Amino acid sequence: MRTFALVALDLDNSITDKFPLDLITGLGGLGWKLKLSTLSGDVADVITKVVQEKQDVSLTINFLGRSYDKYLLLSQWVQKYSLPDKRLALEYNDGAKLRYVEGKLTELKKADRDEYGNLACAARFTPQTPFFTDIKNSIRIEYSSKGKSYPFKYPYCYGIVKVENNEIDNPYIADVPITVTIYGSVTHPYITLLDERGNAYNTVSFPDLILTDGQYLIINSSTKKIYFFDGNKIQDYSAKTDPKHDTFLLAQNGVSTIVSNIQATDTGYIVGSWRQYSL
Repeated sequence: MRTFALVALDLDNSITDKFPLDLITGLGGLGWKLKLSTLSGDVADVITKVVQEKQDVSLTINFLGRSYDKYLLLSQWVQKYSLPDKRLALEYNDGAKLRYVEGKLTELKKADRDEYGNLACAARFTPQTPFFTDIKNSIRIEYSSKGKSYPFKYPYCYGIVKVENNEIDNPYIADVPITVTIYGSVTHPYITLLDERGNAYNTVSFPDLILTDGQYLIINSSTKKIYFFDGNKIQDYSAKTDPKHDTFLLAQNGVSTIVSNIQATDTGYIVGSWRQYSL
């Protein structure tokens, strides 16, 4: 059975609040449509670019039992997340895959209750993104033990790097955003994406930052935001990346590998996830 819900998203894309929806009918906009940029030729056209068009999702929300109360509860819940700086997504489970699309509920029509006391309301969800599956906690990079270090004239240290699935396999027609959280302690953290040949194509670096224990840095490429928690409060850190490199992490089509500069003397680690967009 297909189920739907509205979910609120946090700085790192985690779900902080959820409103399950009653029976949904009258669905529209769940398919996909591509837009082609072409150069016209005498015989055949040449495709220069392919993008996925965003389509509004139309649906009828059937409030079953205590229908007016449920309508009011949903309206009040959505109101909290309708501000520009609040993040909302539609969760769609078709029984085979759990998918999301981020955006806003832009219309909810109120109708009369039927003879059974139920209320059918037409709604519209306007997307900011394509539908995606959230590949969570699949990236982890750390030293399994601190190892030993000798801070003399020629510093020496050793340890074992522990990497859990630092590959990103992106079959989508465009780049997909990666979100990583770097936990201290890490000195001058940077993260690089390598293509299938091992060539670096995307790097985010913080040469002036030393993360200590209890501090962390969130690079959220889906919202184009970076946040730094200094142990007391979170601040916007989006303008503090190394200008010689990139600002956000976007994995290109194909298989990419994510690497970092975590050393054996660091107690910090990196966890990450990415949004796998799909048609």
